[in-house]
Amino acid sequence: MSEVVARARFVRGSARKYNQIFELIRGRHIDEALTVLKFLNKPSKGPVQKALNQAIANAEVKVGKAKFERDNYVVVDARADGGPIMRRMRAAPRGRGVLIRKRFAHLTVKISDEGSRMKKSNEKEK
Repeated sequence: MSEVVARARFVRGSARKYNQIFELIRGRHIDEALTVLKFLNKPSKGPVQKALNQAIANAEVKVGKAKFERDNYVVVDARADGGPIMRRMRAAPRGRGVLIRKRFAHLTVKISDEGSRMKKSNEKEK
Protein backbone atom coordinates (compact mmCIF):
# COMPACT_ATOMS: atom_id res chain seq x y z
CA MET A 1 0.00 0.00 0.00
CA SER A 2 2.67 2.51 0.92
CA GLU A 3 5.99 2.53 -0.87
CA VAL A 4 8.87 4.71 0.26
CA VAL A 5 12.10 5.58 -1.56
CA ALA A 6 15.38 6.91 -0.16
CA ARG A 7 18.28 8.03 -2.31
CA ALA A 8 21.90 8.73 -1.47
CA ARG A 9 23.65 10.46 -4.34
CA PHE A 10 27.33 11.04 -5.08
CA VAL A 11 28.55 8.42 -2.60
CA ARG A 12 32.23 7.56 -2.90
CA GLY A 13 32.82 4.00 -4.10
CA SER A 14 31.92 1.96 -7.13
CA ALA A 15 28.38 0.87 -7.88
CA ARG A 16 29.61 -2.69 -8.34
CA LYS A 17 30.68 -2.98 -4.69
CA TYR A 18 27.43 -1.47 -3.42
CA ASN A 19 25.35 -3.83 -5.57
CA GLN A 20 27.09 -6.80 -3.93
CA ILE A 21 25.80 -5.55 -0.57
CA PHE A 22 22.33 -4.80 -1.95
CA GLU A 23 22.01 -8.40 -3.16
CA LEU A 24 22.20 -9.52 0.48
CA ILE A 25 19.34 -7.33 1.71
CA ARG A 26 16.96 -7.26 -1.27
CA GLY A 27 13.68 -9.02 -0.45
CA ARG A 28 14.26 -9.15 3.33
CA HIS A 29 12.31 -7.51 6.15
CA ILE A 30 13.88 -4.23 7.24
CA ASP A 31 14.93 -5.49 10.69
CA GLU A 32 16.56 -8.55 9.13
CA ALA A 33 18.31 -6.35 6.54
CA LEU A 34 19.67 -4.07 9.27
CA THR A 35 20.99 -7.10 11.17
CA VAL A 36 22.71 -8.42 8.04
CA LEU A 37 24.35 -5.03 7.50
CA LYS A 38 25.37 -4.75 11.14
CA PHE A 39 27.43 -7.95 11.01
CA LEU A 40 28.72 -7.55 7.45
CA ASN A 41 32.49 -7.12 7.23
CA LYS A 42 32.71 -4.64 4.35
CA PRO A 43 33.74 -1.02 4.67
CA SER A 44 31.18 0.17 2.12
CA LYS A 45 28.23 -0.96 4.25
CA GLY A 46 28.01 2.46 5.98
CA PRO A 47 26.28 4.42 3.20
CA VAL A 48 23.94 1.45 2.59
CA GLN A 49 22.92 1.45 6.27
CA LYS A 50 22.34 5.20 6.13
CA ALA A 51 20.15 4.89 3.04
CA LEU A 52 18.08 2.09 4.61
CA ASN A 53 17.63 4.05 7.85
CA GLN A 54 16.61 7.07 5.77
CA ALA A 55 13.97 4.98 3.98
CA ILE A 56 12.62 3.77 7.34
CA ALA A 57 12.46 7.36 8.64
CA ASN A 58 10.69 8.47 5.45
CA ALA A 59 8.12 5.70 5.95
CA GLU A 60 7.52 6.80 9.55
CA VAL A 61 6.88 10.36 8.38
CA LYS A 62 4.65 9.30 5.49
CA VAL A 63 2.46 6.86 7.43
CA GLY A 64 2.69 8.48 10.84
CA LYS A 65 4.72 7.26 13.78
CA ALA A 66 1.68 5.77 15.56
CA LYS A 67 0.52 3.74 12.54
CA PHE A 68 4.01 2.64 11.40
CA GLU A 69 4.47 -1.11 11.85
CA ARG A 70 8.09 -2.11 11.37
CA ASP A 71 7.33 -5.81 10.92
CA ASN A 72 5.33 -5.24 7.72
CA TYR A 73 8.00 -3.48 5.65
CA VAL A 74 10.23 -5.29 3.18
CA VAL A 75 13.16 -4.04 1.07
CA VAL A 76 11.51 -4.25 -2.35
CA ASP A 77 14.22 -2.68 -4.47
CA ALA A 78 17.81 -1.76 -3.68
CA ARG A 79 20.29 -0.77 -6.33
CA ALA A 80 23.39 1.30 -6.99
CA ASP A 81 23.78 3.21 -10.22
CA GLY A 82 27.05 4.62 -11.46
CA GLY A 83 27.74 8.27 -10.87
CA PRO A 84 30.39 10.63 -12.19
CA ILE A 85 34.06 9.67 -12.22
CA MET A 86 36.81 11.97 -10.98
CA ARG A 87 39.99 11.52 -12.97
CA ARG A 88 43.39 12.12 -11.41
CA MET A 89 46.93 11.64 -12.70
CA ARG A 90 49.59 9.65 -10.89
CA ALA A 91 53.27 9.45 -11.67
CA ALA A 92 54.31 6.22 -13.34
CA PRO A 93 57.69 4.80 -14.40
CA ARG A 94 59.64 6.31 -17.30
CA GLY A 95 58.13 9.76 -16.86
CA ARG A 96 54.60 8.75 -17.74
CA GLY A 97 51.35 9.60 -16.05
CA VAL A 98 48.65 7.05 -15.28
CA LEU A 99 44.98 7.90 -15.02
CA ILE A 100 43.29 7.07 -11.69
CA ARG A 101 39.50 6.88 -11.65
CA LYS A 102 37.74 7.78 -8.40
CA ARG A 103 34.20 6.50 -8.79
CA PHE A 104 30.93 7.68 -7.33
CA ALA A 105 27.57 5.91 -7.05
CA HIS A 106 23.91 6.80 -6.58
CA LEU A 107 22.17 4.49 -4.08
CA THR A 108 18.41 3.84 -4.15
CA VAL A 109 16.52 1.89 -1.48
CA LYS A 110 12.79 1.24 -1.83
CA ILE A 111 10.77 -0.31 1.01
CA SER A 112 7.12 -1.29 0.92
CA ASP A 113 4.55 -3.02 3.10
CA GLU A 114 2.96 -4.75 0.09
CA GLY A 115 5.80 -7.25 -0.24
CA SER A 116 5.15 -8.66 3.24
CA ARG A 117 1.46 -9.12 2.45
CA MET A 118 2.31 -11.08 -0.67
CA LYS A 119 4.76 -13.26 1.29
CA LYS A 120 2.18 -13.96 3.99
CA SER A 121 -0.49 -14.91 1.46
CA ASN A 122 1.94 -17.28 -0.31
CA GLU A 123 2.82 -18.93 3.00
CA LYS A 124 -0.87 -19.45 3.83
CA GLU A 125 -1.51 -21.16 0.49
CA LYS A 126 1.23 -23.73 1.11
